Amino acid sequence: MSDSSVKEFCKTWWAEVYNRIIGAVVFLDDASSECLHWDGGLFNLLEGGAVAVKSLSPFECATKDQRKGVFITQTTSTQLRTIQDIIKHSDFSHCTLISCVSLDVVYLELHEGKDVSDVITAGRGPAEATKMLEDMMVQWIGRSPCAVQVVHIPIFTISPTNVVFLTPPFHAMFPLYDGRLTPETTSVDLYTLKSEERSQIRRLASCLNSMFESMNLKEDVYHMGTYSSLLAGVLENSPVCLSRRKNCTNPASLIIVDRTLDLCSVTSHSMESVLDKVLAVLPKFPGHSNEVAIDMSPLCEANVITHPDDLQLSPGCLYHANDDICTQTFEHMLNKSQKEVMFDLYNKLSKLDVQRSPSPKTLLRVTPQSVDKIVTAAKGNYDVISNHLGILQLALAVVQTLKSPRRAQLELLASLEKQVLQNLGASRDSTSVLQQMSTLIKSRKERNLPLDNLLALIIHIYSLGGTEVTFSKTHEQDLIEALSVAMFEDHKSLFPQVEGHIVTPEECDEISQKTLKRLKEIALMRKNLQKYNSLIKTSETGIGHEYRGLLLQLVDDLVDTDRPELTDLRHRNEGIKDLLRSGLNILTSKKSRTLKHPLESPTVILFVIGGVTAEECKRLHRSVITSGVDNTVLIGATKFVTPVEAMKDVLLL
Repeated sequence: MSDSSVKEFCKTWWAEVYNRIIGAVVFLDDASSECLHWDGGLFNLLEGGAVAVKSLSPFECATKDQRKGVFITQTTSTQLRTIQDIIKHSDFSHCTLISCVSLDVVYLELHEGKDVSDVITAGRGPAEATKMLEDMMVQWIGRSPCAVQVVHIPIFTISPTNVVFLTPPFHAMFPLYDGRLTPETTSVDLYTLKSEERSQIRRLASCLNSMFESMNLKEDVYHMGTYSSLLAGVLENSPVCLSRRKNCTNPASLIIVDRTLDLCSVTSHSMESVLDKVLAVLPKFPGHSNEVAIDMSPLCEANVITHPDDLQLSPGCLYHANDDICTQTFEHMLNKSQKEVMFDLYNKLSKLDVQRSPSPKTLLRVTPQSVDKIVTAAKGNYDVISNHLGILQLALAVVQTLKSPRRAQLELLASLEKQVLQNLGASRDSTSVLQQMSTLIKSRKERNLPLDNLLALIIHIYSLGGTEVTFSKTHEQDLIEALSVAMFEDHKSLFPQVEGHIVTPEECDEISQKTLKRLKEIALMRKNLQKYNSLIKTSETGIGHEYRGLLLQLVDDLVDTDRPELTDLRHRNEGIKDLLRSGLNILTSKKSRTLKHPLESPTVILFVIGGVTAEECKRLHRSVITSGVDNTVLIGATKFVTPVEAMKDVLLL
């Protein structure tokens, strides 16, 4: 496959999975289940010949008459123990382990703490890992004859649109160094990280390598941020990646960026994209990182009390891979305005309307109520519901979001953000923003503002101010005191509940002090950048200020026909050879070589470690389209992220 479409990459490898499941009980981990959902879902497995599909859990097993098992997993040590439990409690004679991660990485992890570099360098890692895993499974089955197979199939991406892809197995990945935003030493390598963090970088590198191999891409690697440099280093120097680049022929540029360099967009409540609003308001679909749970009770007689956990009624979802009408509407939710999304939904729903609502052409405006009216008219009409279930779920998601009390909270927070931006832009060091935040925290219950959203807003302020704004120490101390009290008052909703543990005021005071330390780290994240140090720009009108995201600044410069120098973008290939070459140029008095520009490759992949918002994807894609460049620009990230999720990733709450 030599197509630059990640969607085609996903489909090609899922087809490989479907070829191996005939007559089998299939066990999937959460990440693989989420990837399956975006490829078509459960029925793809059942129609492909699976006799049953179960969660990869030690509490699951097969019935006595089910003799074939297929495991689709990330092949972590914990998952291998789970597979052992399932096999021992089943009666399998044939087992297939599908590892979504390259087997050379699995081999490294199976030999954690041992020097196996000679095996990896010689390219024997996959074969050795296969033998080890097959021997394990034969031992677990404990019967003869039996058949076992281990195969690597790179299932790790989902493609919400043709230009955006996400990586569910790495949704928890965030640029942290043993819990810190900045490493303790200036010299950083893989072994600066904890074992688990190091493993995640290797796994992501191996997955990206598999994707590039399938797409026949030979990449130049660029990075911005310390954590990104570690991933770039593995991609550049790993023997497997070096070997693959010798055989691939299509040039590409991979640009890896740390999310922590700009936390403003992911902590912003100013959401124009309908998809961002839905993700921020509705609960997550159980076990998924990029999908929401939609309350389906308006369509039936079930009396749901605790959505989405009520067992009476399964929740709905946003993405329906096998329904073209739904995938089109989903793309509109990401790329179009709210008004356009509402008209699109109304237009599609009016074709199944049992009450004959006004034609979309006669309406000047579509409200949530008018869409809700058509949806509820279908209640109990199971012929209509079964034939149009996808679009009804999307309509319910949008209606429930726009009619939710949370919408008013988001709008108030968005207006506060705008005030913060103008205040920081105009006042700089004399700003009183933190005083205002202390007051907001104290009066949050009267204003109906959740503490977790206010924490996201505080992160937004520090990331926006960066090194340009120095806050008063007195104001910071007042803020921390207000936070300490608020955290104690709201600890049940803010912190994960630990049975038998009682949260004390002293603990909350300690957490608030750590929060201030983390906020100061956030402000320094761009201190080493030359061009993209500032996110506060004077408005084009000349009146007031505007936020201009780091990613958008980078992409605007990237596609600029004048080719401005990308000073903050590091190129992994500029190593010792280039130093020698430039030294030789000096000796021979020739003009030194200019750095290679990412757009010299026909395919450019921008990958953000720590997640993106739908609004960012829309703006970045629009910047590429309006520039007129012919390059294919793909936008990748570990997940779609909401303000509260970003806050928890940063503060480790």
